[in-house]
Amino acid sequence: MPKNYKTKLLYSTAVGKLQTFIDRAQYWNAHYSKYYRIADIVLLGSLARNDTRVSDIDLCVKIERSMDFQHLEHKSDYLVWRKDVLGYADPNDFYEQLGMFEKDAIRYLKARDGRYDVLYWEQLAGLSLTLDPIVILIKNGVTQYKSAQEGLRNCNSISHAQAQLIIEEGAVSRRNMQLTPYCNALRKYPPFIREMILKRDNSEKEYDIYVKKIK
Repeated sequence: MPKNYKTKLLYSTAVGKLQTFIDRAQYWNAHYSKYYRIADIVLLGSLARNDTRVSDIDLCVKIERSMDFQHLEHKSDYLVWRKDVLGYADPNDFYEQLGMFEKDAIRYLKARDGRYDVLYWEQLAGLSLTLDPIVILIKNGVTQYKSAQEGLRNCNSISHAQAQLIIEEGAVSRRNMQLTPYCNALRKYPPFIREMILKRDNSEKEYDIYVKKIK
């Protein structure tokens, strides 16, 4: 969960932190991608909107396993590597071992800086449907802009066609959500986005009933 900071970052400070995040991703991919690589990074939230002050820097990050890396076969090698290179202590139990691979990359990117709010990649589709600006900073392992500042100049909302495709692919589906979080999510979207989702899910009636109850 993101921390609630009493003070907000100046825009220039936030841009500097974003550049540091990108630099660390580039370094990881250049030197540490034997096991996992940082495939995609998307900026969203207040900094993507070019707010003059921001509480945190919201990023969706996609981590991919190297094709040559097999968990069971190479786990011992990885444990030695993460301790020697990253300086991370051994996981406490089997369950921590299962989740360490992707978490290690995110941990490296954040470098103990709580101002980075790294979201699950699976959240990106639903967040994009708010039509707030976003920008793809790294795509398929390749940095898209020369600097964070250049990337921020290219923040845009997804197109209506892209939104329709995301909805058709099943984003924010009633089948996967309880009624209350489903309706609360829909209330954040522009009306035409909400209507497309409700029509897809055949949920117009139950949404109307829910809205009337909370008024």
